[in-house]
Amino acid sequence: MTKPAATKSLLLADAQSLTNVLREFLDPQHKRLLLWVSLWAAALSLVEMLVAVAVVPYVQCVGGNCPAALVKMVDGWPITLVLSGFLFLLITLKFVAQGLLTWTTSNFHQKVQRDTVSRLLQGYLHLDWASFQSQHRAHYLRRCFTTAIDASYVSQQAVTLISSTLMLLFLTAVLLWHDAFVAFGLGVCMLLLGIGSQQLIGRAQNKYAHEREIATQRWNIGLAECLGSFREIRVYGLERFFLDQLDRALDSVAHSNRRLSFLPNLPRMVLEFGLFAVLLTLISVWVVLERPIAELLPQIIFYAFVVRALMPAMINLLSTRAVLAGSIVNIELILQEFNWAAARQTKRIGIDAVPAKQSFFALENVTFHHVSDKRPVVENMNVRLSHPSWLALTGPSGVGKSTVMELLCGIHTPQSGRVVHAWAGGAPPRIAYLPQQVALLDGSIADNVVFGFDGGDAAKIDQALALACLTHLVSMQPEGINARVGADGAQLSGGERQRLALARALYRNPDLLLLDEATSGLDEATETQVLSAVKQARPAMSVVFVTHRHACLRFADQVIALAMDRSGKGAVQEVRP
Repeated sequence: MTKPAATKSLLLADAQSLTNVLREFLDPQHKRLLLWVSLWAAALSLVEMLVAVAVVPYVQCVGGNCPAALVKMVDGWPITLVLSGFLFLLITLKFVAQGLLTWTTSNFHQKVQRDTVSRLLQGYLHLDWASFQSQHRAHYLRRCFTTAIDASYVSQQAVTLISSTLMLLFLTAVLLWHDAFVAFGLGVCMLLLGIGSQQLIGRAQNKYAHEREIATQRWNIGLAECLGSFREIRVYGLERFFLDQLDRALDSVAHSNRRLSFLPNLPRMVLEFGLFAVLLTLISVWVVLERPIAELLPQIIFYAFVVRALMPAMINLLSTRAVLAGSIVNIELILQEFNWAAARQTKRIGIDAVPAKQSFFALENVTFHHVSDKRPVVENMNVRLSHPSWLALTGPSGVGKSTVMELLCGIHTPQSGRVVHAWAGGAPPRIAYLPQQVALLDGSIADNVVFGFDGGDAAKIDQALALACLTHLVSMQPEGINARVGADGAQLSGGERQRLALARALYRNPDLLLLDEATSGLDEATETQVLSAVKQARPAMSVVFVTHRHACLRFADQVIALAMDRSGKGAVQEVRP
């Protein structure tokens, strides 16, 4: 006696869980759209019910056994024509309601899908740097292009669930009016099928949904690693090794997807078999009893019509509920991602300027270590850069040069000490930062220079390109600055990519330019030419640059050489004015 109670409790708990995640997942605008869709679903169900009700007297009148009350109601009009016109009107209304429901449902689903991906991207682009680095790039791609879309698919399934439920309610009302015994029998069958699908399918779906998520994660990370290591893979001849790894991940994804696709169809197949078996059994019994088939014909047509509408609704209700149960995993992942990004959100990365009579940039007693590493990268560092002037940072890899740059522009916040931007001007100083690894847009040269800064000023673009020594490159392009550079600058050499990124930074006319080995891909002559042009053209700009070339130090007004101390911490070794 405990098993039915436990099953009921499980169903209620599952329904409550589904309701809670949907309530949290859908924002107020989505809920309003869902309400509007539900109204159209109710209208369609109502029209479907009216059509079912009108079928029985129509068939009776066509067979010459028209109810007297109906004959009296039409008062001399051709009753068959009247009923045909009425049915045509109802079918027309059904067509209109079904079209509007389909259109509104599609709009609702696309709105949820778009807003989900947009909300994820908004959260990612406002992360602090440490949080952003804590995840692999493939993680963000997977969440936006796979998990978010799968989760938003629940919106379409929710509409199907609502419309199917309403259709069942209205058609059940018709069955109760026509034959309460049959309606009760169908209700019991529906309940038993729902309990059975929950017991046999629900748990399996949750299991395979989790397995698919893990397998998809392995596939995305493996693919990103494979494409990122393209040159090494080809040189070492490791194509088969990496393909085998990806094949294993794909096999796991396919294994889970096959089961997740098949399981929701089981209730539909059982339901189709059961309903047609009942209908055929009824006809067989009627024939055995030697009853006139004409007496059964209106009932057969009525039930055939009701079953035609009822069966898809029941199938959708069972299969959709099963799909939703599996989609809860993706919804919960997206909700966790929303909360994770919101907790780490930083509206602005930068250093607030301090009013001063003389402008300068400084690190005062700054100590910083990464969250995952308690060993300080810099410790009690004091650096002061008068404005305008040039500062060069040198030292071996891992000593903290890039960290100093990131502290100066506000990407990192020190655990102790402070970063100072003392500014004598009215508006805050403009900062431009050029990291070691630059990302280029799959657009034109001009697009990559402007980079969303403004609407694009042709004169400023030409000036920035000239300072980056890219005038010759542009002159060789038939389309000039409108020539496309390919995905991540695939049409450019490594040095050209760096110079284009430098032009992007110079386009902003910064007060402080931070160059983290931004010219390492250039030969010494070109690097000297670029730095000379920048220093001559922008005398009012301060520059901090990282270099390993001794010849470049002549451009610096101050040189700081960083080195590891005995404990492995970065330390200032030498300061040369």
